[in-house]
Amino acid sequence: MRLFKLAISVFLIVFAATALSACADDDFMSVAPKDPGERALGGPAASVAAYRMSVGDKVRVTVFGTTPLINEYTIDETGSISIAPMGPIVVKNTTPAEAADLIAKDYAQAGLYRDPKVTVDVLTYGPFYMLGEVTKPGEFQYRPGMSLFAAVASAGGYTYRANRGRVFIRRANEAVETEYDLDSDIAILPGDVIRVPELHL
Repeated sequence: MRLFKLAISVFLIVFAATALSACADDDFMSVAPKDPGERALGGPAASVAAYRMSVGDKVRVTVFGTTPLINEYTIDETGSISIAPMGPIVVKNTTPAEAADLIAKDYAQAGLYRDPKVTVDVLTYGPFYMLGEVTKPGEFQYRPGMSLFAAVASAGGYTYRANRGRVFIRRANEAVETEYDLDSDIAILPGDVIRVPELHL
């Protein structure tokens, strides 16, 4: 009986160690792998028009009237910009065109303009983040048109342990990360959290 219990204990220890080893590369909650083509460089998902703004972005709001009213704002931690006299307007997760429509409606409801024409332009973007098997993990300034390979270079390149065949990315507006197999370079967006996994031989 004692030998039987010992055998069961050894089995459980080996099983747990195997499970932990299998999960070591998946510290984050991940969803099913996606086609890297969804992040094609220069593709629709990476275009400025389709970009959904996030915390830290600096934007210019222009209201066209007798004299254009031009102001610059940084999207705060609540996802808002504060436009006097209306107060905070939530623009996080909106495209520049959608944000312009929201601001125009607020101006009209406040009675400040009868039919306001508003444009929103992103001046500077929020940062992206590199984690995992890169030389210098951390926060980095985004540049329009940035690719994964350029992002890795910003972090000092891959470590010798890096798996260069796949990457995990969590978008600024998403709760989980997504796995991409790397057959070619892919687009990076502001707010992305990029994790380079370790290569298991």
